[in-house]
Amino acid sequence: MGRLRADRPSVTIRTEFYKPEKGRYLHPTQDRPITHYEAALIQGFPDSYRWCGSKIQIARQIGNAVPVGLGRALAGAIHQRLTTATDREAA
Repeated sequence: MGRLRADRPSVTIRTEFYKPEKGRYLHPTQDRPITHYEAALIQGFPDSYRWCGSKIQIARQIGNAVPVGLGRALAGAIHQRLTTATDREAA
């Protein structure tokens, strides 16, 4: 059990982040675990993202997700590599 630090990167958001005993998921300044909304923001989801399901199902969706920024960076690197390979083959 531990507290997130506002001045450092977050720990990995896992599927049971709402249970303080499962990791370092206590709010940086308040005596409570982070909320589903806060966990989704840490993962990079926009604040307008709509979730479906029970609280447990939503926590699983958030915890199992690849962080948005990481997914974007990976997709960009793969796209660049594929584009470069295609350009070389065409030459």
